[in-house]
Amino acid sequence: MLLNLGGGSNPSSTSCLLKKKLRFIAFAFAVTTCLTFILWPRSEVVETVQQDLTFNITVSSDVMCDGLDFGLLHRLEVNKLASFTQREIIAVQSDSGSQSAKIQRLDIPLLNANSKASNWTQPQERCFNSVPVVVQVPVAPKRADASHIDFGVATTMSRLNESLDAFSHWAGYTNTRIFALVEPGEGKTEVQAKAEELGISLYMTISGEEYNHRYFSLVSHLADNARETTRWSCIIDDDTFFPSMSALVDALHQYDDSKPVYLGSVSESIRQVGSFGIMAFGGAGVFLSRPLLDQLKPVHRSCQSMDITGDRKISYCIYKHTDTKLTVEHRLRQLDIGGDASGFFEAAREPPLSVHHWKSWFDVDMTKLSAVSEICGDSCILSKWYFSDKWILTNGFSIIHYSTDVDLEDNTMEHTWGGNYETFLHELGPLRSKDKKKFSYQLQDAIVEAGRVRQWYIHRDSYKGDRVIELVWRRG
Repeated sequence: MLLNLGGGSNPSSTSCLLKKKLRFIAFAFAVTTCLTFILWPRSEVVETVQQDLTFNITVSSDVMCDGLDFGLLHRLEVNKLASFTQREIIAVQSDSGSQSAKIQRLDIPLLNANSKASNWTQPQERCFNSVPVVVQVPVAPKRADASHIDFGVATTMSRLNESLDAFSHWAGYTNTRIFALVEPGEGKTEVQAKAEELGISLYMTISGEEYNHRYFSLVSHLADNARETTRWSCIIDDDTFFPSMSALVDALHQYDDSKPVYLGSVSESIRQVGSFGIMAFGGAGVFLSRPLLDQLKPVHRSCQSMDITGDRKISYCIYKHTDTKLTVEHRLRQLDIGGDASGFFEAAREPPLSVHHWKSWFDVDMTKLSAVSEICGDSCILSKWYFSDKWILTNGFSIIHYSTDVDLEDNTMEHTWGGNYETFLHELGPLRSKDKKKFSYQLQDAIVEAGRVRQWYIHRDSYKGDRVIELVWRRG
């Protein structure tokens, strides 16, 4: 037996050890490569630089704007900004602005004139486009005289106070009157003062009745307070909104108010119609002509005792004691649609006379939506313009780019909300499927300033950053 007394390495063991080291190095390299691939930033991630520590807002390095208003971005709840574009729109009143086309075509791009229509995600060259957009709008009518219409609402003091800003759009300085049956609560003096400041003729009566009794009591309350000029009485919810009093007055002129008329609209959901019947749904507005109101006054107590509620009781009372039937005005909208209502507002249809559920079933701030009317009148609310880069502006609501080309003569409505397609065909058809790849900016805010209105449309993206378009409207 030979002994290795010199302490030298065994050749075979040295070779084995070397192989182990090489395998370890190869494994470590593989792990490092995988981790690098996983953790390495992707090309679509927006590179951001910290711009303002006060509001903790990060801004993409692609945004080349001088003097960004970080206070504004904070108010708009923008924490990460991917792009900001400002554009001026000049509204020129003209008879040609009332042409019949539901979408007006403009031979000018909305966003970057130097970019292709599909490149809205590319770095922007500048934030302010110095070329104004000129649009034709109808000549705005004089403020409507609605002294022949009275409105009634059953609500609480706090909800009435919250509703006054919206009410002021259609009821302010129009000579109409709003009669409110309000449950006991504090703040009556403050609410009355706010209404007067907004030009609303508000008459409040404190009532301890249960809500459904109080709601039906509006029928007799409106009859008791009718004046010589009253031709229509309308029962509404506190979230009923009329985009244009002028349009409403014109629509009512089409009906003979010298006869008993029960005017309103059924629900857009056939399930709601199946549950509650053929009646005027209250959120859209229940219009009663003066002769019909006079017929209901003597039977009010009998009808009040019926074991049914709300606007159903009004319809039962009318059907039981008169021969008047519902006249449907399809532009009055209950809007029993939940979730994404963009398809309704973006459709190339005639604008609605009333809108309901905008603070509950879906989220559309009708007060901010209608602010632009201060520049271009009620008729340009929800007006639609198709730009040469295929962006579509629905005024006061959205700026969108469909994933496929659109036919400007197509009046189908995109089914964006929940529920089965067939459920809504009777009122909203024809419908088409939702465009899941549609790129949308939604109105976030709007303010009225001296001689102009500023709107902010935002595409939200918590990962890449929000994209903001500011439209500044002024008269031509």
